[in-house]
Amino acid sequence: MSDECEMCLLGLILLCVLLTGTSEMDDTHVFFGSGEDACLPCNNALSNCTSTTWIYDRDSGTVELITSGIKRNDTKIHERLSLGSDCSLNIKNITKDDSRSYTCRQYVNGVQEGTDARVYLHVLHVSSSSSQSEIRSGRSLTLLCQLYYDPVSCDTLIREGLHLIWVDETGMNLTDSRFQISFSSGQCLSVSLSTTLLNEDHNREWRCELKQRDQLKTSVSYTIKYSVSRSTSTTAPSKTKTPSPLSRSTSTTAPTQSGMNRAEDVFFGSGEDVRLPCNNVLSNCTSTTWIYNRDSVEQYNRDSVELITLGIKRKYTEIHERLSLGSDCSLNIKNITKEDPRSYTCRQYLNGVQKGTDARVYLHVLHVSSSSSQSEIRSGRSLTLFCQLYYDPVSCDTLIREGLHLIWVDETGMNLTDSRFQISFSSGQCLSVSLSTTLLNEDHNREWRCELKQRDQLKTSVSYTVKYSGTQDSDRTPFSIKLVIGIGVAAALLPLAVIFWVICKKRAGKKNETSDSVGRSTRITPSTDEDKDEVTYVDVTHSTTHARKNKVPEDDKVTYSTIGKSTAGPQEDCSQLYASVNKNHHK
Repeated sequence: MSDECEMCLLGLILLCVLLTGTSEMDDTHVFFGSGEDACLPCNNALSNCTSTTWIYDRDSGTVELITSGIKRNDTKIHERLSLGSDCSLNIKNITKDDSRSYTCRQYVNGVQEGTDARVYLHVLHVSSSSSQSEIRSGRSLTLLCQLYYDPVSCDTLIREGLHLIWVDETGMNLTDSRFQISFSSGQCLSVSLSTTLLNEDHNREWRCELKQRDQLKTSVSYTIKYSVSRSTSTTAPSKTKTPSPLSRSTSTTAPTQSGMNRAEDVFFGSGEDVRLPCNNVLSNCTSTTWIYNRDSVEQYNRDSVELITLGIKRKYTEIHERLSLGSDCSLNIKNITKEDPRSYTCRQYLNGVQKGTDARVYLHVLHVSSSSSQSEIRSGRSLTLFCQLYYDPVSCDTLIREGLHLIWVDETGMNLTDSRFQISFSSGQCLSVSLSTTLLNEDHNREWRCELKQRDQLKTSVSYTVKYSGTQDSDRTPFSIKLVIGIGVAAALLPLAVIFWVICKKRAGKKNETSDSVGRSTRITPSTDEDKDEVTYVDVTHSTTHARKNKVPEDDKVTYSTIGKSTAGPQEDCSQLYASVNKNHHK
């Protein structure tokens, strides 16, 4: 009886363990960088979202964010909330204060159905020790990267293999001696990066990555931007070419020879052929010189390169093979890349003296890249596409104030809002958005497009078409299919081959019989059948042999090839008896 009680007690303990869970990580945990848009899945949703209620916990108690599928407008974050078509909770522009436990709960007729689906939102955040005005060459800078988590314990996260690292824009760990990497003993999952800034650090990107063992969970980038005095006033866009440029009058610290210039911003997708307009052209292009700046606007005229000189292309530049001068003195660049964004200046000279003001054009390039190589793209694999606007030397704040933003759409132009897509905006990169999903069979040859818009106006876009490995070429038919096709063809041809073989064999047999019958007279005895008069002659040869010395021609040689079957009685036509009669005359 004692053993039975012990077994019963053990069973109850196991049941309790199964019901309560064994780890804090049994619930859903999602990781995002601050500034991104987060999607929290509801794993207990019923047929529709009218039964769905979303709750989050705070110190004073719980707060309902969504009630029976309807957003509550009395919460402090309600403006950033929306309910997805799959009842997921979407939070725009998350902050470190959004990290907490969120619960999806289902009610039917006021009664809770099923168990709660809990989601823990963890936010990675990077902050700087310096204000923007203090960031310049020669100054020290410390960046602090920290994961904000609640209410999961630090020990749980560490046991799951989560850790932080600092990398450069190529993904290489920052192990150079000029960087001091420090891990905070008082904060779980917190790491700082300290360095003294150099001239070449301007526009450089350093990235803090959160990894679970070897898997990237999320990251936050920080781009060094040295302080530059730049005032901007917006004017109406000028009409050059779709996508239309954004024109503005620009004042910079860079000197000019003949007063202020009027700049145009043009936007293109990588791989396109572009035309940069020259808005100060004279009567012909022999006075036209095109210049571009290698680095920032601060170095204008100190590190500039002439691409076109007095209407003639210079051939020593790194991009000269892709350049040409248009009939209207515009600068044409073939197959642009993300390295081409910079300031281009059209300038006019007569007799060695500059005429008029500079016509400056800022080229900005939208570029899409994939996290996977072509051989890795197939159904069931995860894929992340990165879309980023490369711009120079315009500041990020200027572009944002102008209403520029990025979106991901499908091939019909509809926003990708389905729960299978995770759209993330990088807080460290201006105008950068990623699209992550797990590929399905039907995604082969599907197109997703990143669009750059200025409010509601499309400026440019770049498309990415999913191509599964091994399906691009028509001759890559699987061996099993080729084998089945081969067997089917062989089975269809086999009866024809057998018939052909039988016909050939019969013909060969007849030929042998004919050759054996030459010089012989053969008579077949009449059949003993009921038709006593029926006589059949297969081959009858009558030959009269003369003396060899007389050499008389064998004129009376008659050969009866075939004599058919006949009935007794008078015959009016001998052709009924002899199908063929050949008489040979040898002269």
